[in-house]
Order: sequence, then C-alpha cells, then structure tokens
Amino acid sequence: FILDFLAKFTPGDAAQAENIIERVLPRLKHSNSAVVLSAVKIVMRYLEIISNKETVSRFCRKLSPPLVTLSQSPQSEIQYVALRNINLVVQKRPDLLVHKIKVFFCKYNDPIYVKMEKL
Repeated sequence: FILDFLAKFTPGDAAQAENIIERVLPRLKHSNSAVVLSAVKIVMRYLEIISNKETVSRFCRKLSPPLVTLSQSPQSEIQYVALRNINLVVQKRPDLLVHKIKVFFCKYNDPIYVKMEKL
C-alpha cells in the first residue's frame, strides 16, 4: 500500500524525488515481483522530475538488473507481465536495456504469449 501511495504522490522538488528513489531502490531486490514492479513504477515516475542527467543515469543503471531478472522468471505468467512492463519502460527510456538485448531472444520452450511479447 505504501508503494501505491508513493506512485500517486508528487514530490515537491528534485531533491525530494531523489530521496524517495533512494529509499525505494532496495525494493528492487525484493523476492515478490509485484513489489519490484511497483518500485520500478515509482522510480520511472520520479525520474521525470529530476533534471540532473548524471543522477538519472545512475538510477537507470540500477533499474535494468531487476527487470532482466523478472524477464527470466521460471514462471511464464510473471515473465509475461515483466515483459509487458519492460515494453512500457523502454518506450520512456530506450537506452535502458541496450546491453541486455540477448535476454529477449525467444527460447524454444517459451509459451507463445511470451514469444510474441519478446518479439
């Protein structure tokens, strides 16, 4: 519930947004995929407020490993939801997963809906 509230909250300035992102970043390592995706949502929303490009790139570097981990989940349903969210994230930040493109190659045992999302 707290992450949902933070996703709707609008910080007053860039410093407050950075502070909130710093406190949310540990949630990217959580074992629950819903918590990770909520944390990604918060970070992506608050990155729009921050104008310092170095800070934005530092936070973006921390976003890609959890997204890649979710996209390689052994559960196809979680993998599909992660891929759908990655699609939205990459539309906002196209350079986020440039070096991780191999993860999105189709595997022979992927379900058809996962293959279609990877394509």
